[in-house]
Amino acid sequence: MLNKELISSAEGRLEQYKADHSFRVMYLAREIFRLEAINAPEEIHQEPAFFIEVLDWAGALHDTEMKELNDFTHGQKAAEKVDQIIGDKLSEKGRNLVKLLCNCHWVDDNEIYGLNPTEAWLLKVFKDADNLDGVRFSKNGILDESRFRLRFQSSRELIGKAGELWGKTHQIFETQYQAFNEVSKAAVEIGLIIQ
Repeated sequence: MLNKELISSAEGRLEQYKADHSFRVMYLAREIFRLEAINAPEEIHQEPAFFIEVLDWAGALHDTEMKELNDFTHGQKAAEKVDQIIGDKLSEKGRNLVKLLCNCHWVDDNEIYGLNPTEAWLLKVFKDADNLDGVRFSKNGILDESRFRLRFQSSRELIGKAGELWGKTHQIFETQYQAFNEVSKAAVEIGLIIQ
């Protein structure tokens, strides 16, 4: 079960980036992580629960500071608030990874340098999860990969499930907890979460 602080922190300012988006990204990231774990760097294999928690926090926080569409600084602004929001609920290493994911989730892959294999792999997982939720911007359920690039084949195979998840959870929720509960319920229904 996720902690209350993570759930309550997942609320963006724009309608397209509210808590439901954060939780869809979180569950999609968890599924990509599961599917791609066999190809993950050794460090990921040593502490998978830690890295999933990093992805969860990044999912919750990455778009919270977007004030308008095409705000290219929102990831950096979200990264700047990571220490304040997460505090000691995650180690310094974990907070630094959340900052990296928030800061770079919007940046073109060709403009990101100097990542170690673990950071690079986590960023690919996270960017694919965020881009999979881009299905919400399509009119026909087909993801525009020229706009929402996917890095893993397993991510492409999740486009249908991402569309189903969006279809079941795209309404406005009164609270982050309601959004979390409804997205979690839908993720179970479509098989992203196995109980």
